[in-house]
Order: sequence, then structure tokens, then C-alpha cells
Amino acid sequence: MTAAAALIPARPLAAQAHALHAAAIFIEHGQTAGLSVTVDASAFITVCVPDQLGDPAARAVLVTALATAADDGRTVRSIALGCQARYCTTGYGQLAGHPVTITTTGATAR
Repeated sequence: MTAAAALIPARPLAAQAHALHAAAIFIEHGQTAGLSVTVDASAFITVCVPDQLGDPAARAVLVTALATAADDGRTVRSIALGCQARYCTTGYGQLAGHPVTITTTGATAR
């Protein structure tokens, strides 16, 4: 556990704000515009790399780079059966102690 992980606020709204702040710092550090960021009530962060940021390969590279930059980052690529043009690349990690999913789709599954 990092020092940042120990600083997660106990109240849900404060934890959600803390997660959003951590995501903002992460994206600013990555210098990538156009990402969609959501934080749910349990302070779980989802970063979506939209179609406008490039072809599937370019977005997969971006997800991989962002997941690598996140603490404990790892990346998983899945291809929808019968549809090679529409695949999903998803990265998982932690930002300031909050779980983060970085994906090429609007997936909400954890």
C-alpha cells in the first residue's frame, strides 16, 4: 500500500472527490485530451478512450500506456466474436489508492 492509498477519505462524497482529483492529476500528467472520466459512488474510476482519439490500434496503445502509468497497471485485450473491427482493450490499476479501469469502450464492469 502506498502513502497515497492511506489518505483515502472515509466519507463517500469525500472519497469520490478524492478519486476524481486523482484521475484529473493522472490525465494531466499523461497530457491526453478528449478522455471521458467517471467516478462512481464507491470511488471507482473509469477512464474511457473514445473512438475520436484514433483507430482501434491507436486507442489500444493509449490504453496500454495509461494502464502502465497507473499503479499496479495491467492490460487485457478482448475481441468480440465475429466482429474484428470492434474490440475492447481494457487496462486496470490504481490511482491514489482508488481502483481504475481504462478502456476503449464505455464498459462499466469491474
